[in-house]
Amino acid sequence: MADTLYPDEKLFELGRVNYDKLILYCTRLEEKGFWTQAEKVMKQSSTEVLDLYVQSVLMNLAVHCGEILDSQREFMRVITVSNPLGIPEEGRIKRSVYSDSKRLYELPPVLLQLCGLYDKEHKGDMTLYFLDAFLNILLCMAYLNHGKDVQVNSFIQKYYEKISNFIIDQDIKRQKEYIKRKLMPDGLNCSINWTAEDKKGKEKDTEKQAQVNSKTKDAGTPVNIMDTNNIQLENRNNGTKPPVKRQGRKTKKHQEAIIKEAKNKHEKKSKENKSNTIAVKAGIERQAATEEKNQKEDRKQKEEEKKRLKEAFFKRVEEDARLAKEREEKLAREKFLAVKKRLEERERAEQEEQERQIKEILDELNSLVGLNDVKGEIQSLTNLIKIRKLREKMQMPVMDMSYHMVFTGNPGTGKTTVARIVGRIYKALGILSDGKMVETDRSGLVAGYVGQTAIKVHEIIEQAIGGVLFIDEAYSLINPDVPNDFGSEAVDALVKLMEDHRDNLVIIVAGYTDEMKTFLKSNTGLISRFNKFINFPDYSRSELIDIMEVMADGAGLKIEEGAKELVLKQLSSMEQEEWEDFGNARGIRNMFEKIVTNQANRLVQIGTPTKEQLMTIVAQDVTG
Repeated sequence: MADTLYPDEKLFELGRVNYDKLILYCTRLEEKGFWTQAEKVMKQSSTEVLDLYVQSVLMNLAVHCGEILDSQREFMRVITVSNPLGIPEEGRIKRSVYSDSKRLYELPPVLLQLCGLYDKEHKGDMTLYFLDAFLNILLCMAYLNHGKDVQVNSFIQKYYEKISNFIIDQDIKRQKEYIKRKLMPDGLNCSINWTAEDKKGKEKDTEKQAQVNSKTKDAGTPVNIMDTNNIQLENRNNGTKPPVKRQGRKTKKHQEAIIKEAKNKHEKKSKENKSNTIAVKAGIERQAATEEKNQKEDRKQKEEEKKRLKEAFFKRVEEDARLAKEREEKLAREKFLAVKKRLEERERAEQEEQERQIKEILDELNSLVGLNDVKGEIQSLTNLIKIRKLREKMQMPVMDMSYHMVFTGNPGTGKTTVARIVGRIYKALGILSDGKMVETDRSGLVAGYVGQTAIKVHEIIEQAIGGVLFIDEAYSLINPDVPNDFGSEAVDALVKLMEDHRDNLVIIVAGYTDEMKTFLKSNTGLISRFNKFINFPDYSRSELIDIMEVMADGAGLKIEEGAKELVLKQLSSMEQEEWEDFGNARGIRNMFEKIVTNQANRLVQIGTPTKEQLMTIVAQDVTG
């Protein structure tokens, strides 16, 4: 198998060597100015784009082959200088890494296209060497997959078909043979030099053939320059003897005539050859001028074509970048709108739930007997807080508001019950985090020793943070008639802690009307913080009967009309002093408990009472 050819350490080393080659090619593109325009559009250096592209293609290869091995994950993470996709060293790879790598894999190979433009201008083979180094990196990681050669070959074949469209002036037949050799078991040993040497050999053969054809075309008839010496030499070679002086005058003249004729022929031939030489030279010069003109036109056309290709390339890069930016902006806008919609839906649901809770609490308040003025005050306070919250949401100015309150009235008028309801309303409106109510009085705040009172106050405040601290009979904290009373110390501590926890603590003080006024005047910090007063009037006789009915209903009992009339008669016959001591709802509760006791004494004498008898309170139970 492929993975037995090299150990993992060797594959990592080979991968880094080929990555270093890609860095050198990127540096050459930047030095020659081929990356300048692309950098303006993409806002990245060539090496940053290289790291992103290498990791994206490797990730797609790993996904194509199935399960990503630990060695493959490490290879993808460390083979590049940076880790732009954020591939983790261990643990689950985020879904966004897969989606980003797939999107980048589909983009045109910008660096490979620029290598093609470089080759066209410098007549080089950078494209082939760049592609070979990149495929070697893919093969290094592929050999880590423990035998998944079919998937690897399929991916690399498809990848090569995808990027081959961007290779300028490619020899399709030679490139097919190259990729075929690259996918063999030892593809790392198939260097691009095989392709380059094959290409250079063919170019040399073509050049030699052109030179032979040119010589054959330009060759003329050879010029034979003859002189007397040649003639004599030729005669000697042919065995002819030189003329003898003794032959006489005729022979000598004949010889001179022959020599003269030979000279004339030689001169004539020399003139013809000279004319031919001048004509040939003129033709060569004309041909050279024509070729130079044609070369200039070819260079001009090539420059224009190179300029056109560059413009077209960068225009396509700009268009791709623009489309990618539009897609990203559209995706970001869709995500923003989706998040905004979810937030609005959640806010609407929270608002509806808040309204439901407030309505439920106010319904409970309104179900209480009497207290009409108190109910109106609480409803108005709730509405005021709602509008204040809306103004804050719309970033409108709001007035400072104190949520502390003073409840005045006689005992048994419902102050504690309403304070508990107010705490729940404040929680529903977001004023308090808890909404609980902690009830206390003087005994829970004032100690009998120096320094102990402040500690008790701090402890009770800590219990109440997030809710309501209800202080009943708060006026008892101030006792001017008792020297060295620690109540004033408790008040001082309360004032300070109210300020420290004003965002998550509400204090409600309760007591008789006149006494509470005196209490608030005892400390300047109190009157400025308690500015909401609610008076709880005494219940009427009929309202007390209604309260008793509510108590009976809660206990699973019903009161006959005759029994109600007797209770009303007893209440109406009370003297003023007796009525003041009755205690409103507290007094009616005591009376109801006594009536229930009388009913029990009566039913025991029956023996086996019916369910109806167990549920009914009669007039006899009232009188006892």
